Amino acid sequence: MITGPTFTTAEFLLRPSFTALCLLCELLRPVSSANSSRSLLVIELNLGIRKMASTACFMIVSRNDIPIYEAEVGTAPKKEDAAHQHQFILHAALDIVQDLAWTTSAMFLKSIDRFNDLVVSVYVTAGHTRLMLLHDSRNDDGIKSFFQEVHELYIKILLNPLYLPGSRITSSHFDTKVRALARKYL
Repeated sequence: MITGPTFTTAEFLLRPSFTALCLLCELLRPVSSANSSRSLLVIELNLGIRKMASTACFMIVSRNDIPIYEAEVGTAPKKEDAAHQHQFILHAALDIVQDLAWTTSAMFLKSIDRFNDLVVSVYVTAGHTRLMLLHDSRNDDGIKSFFQEVHELYIKILLNPLYLPGSRITSSHFDTKVRALARKYL
């Protein structure tokens, strides 16, 4: 059995001199019901290690600069003022996208704009529809795969004879699939 120093939650939080070995020893020591504050700390630390919250806002903009689909797809807590800020950042990046779209033949434009720690990535279709993603991750391959699969979903929407191109996409099925792809790739 691994043994290590014994300390309370307050000591652990207030003393930055604890090494990773001390933390490992503390986490591996059996938790008794009498020491519930330490068990709470272990639970909080384990949750913090698994996955950081990510911010992602996805938008499809038609060739006439009209947003036809919007979704907050990140795992970070949703705030209404943050959603408006994300929309503003994506709309502000449209001018950059328009300039870049005519100078390159690539469909996937990795990082076209940056705001604090958020990055705007864009995928431009052949019909000049822009799939825009505001994110804080560095997973370029995952973002590219996300864009490609959403583009395939968008093509299926366009093939629907009841859909008027350029109008808002209100399909709950489309929304569910986009959110599932975001969980998978982002």
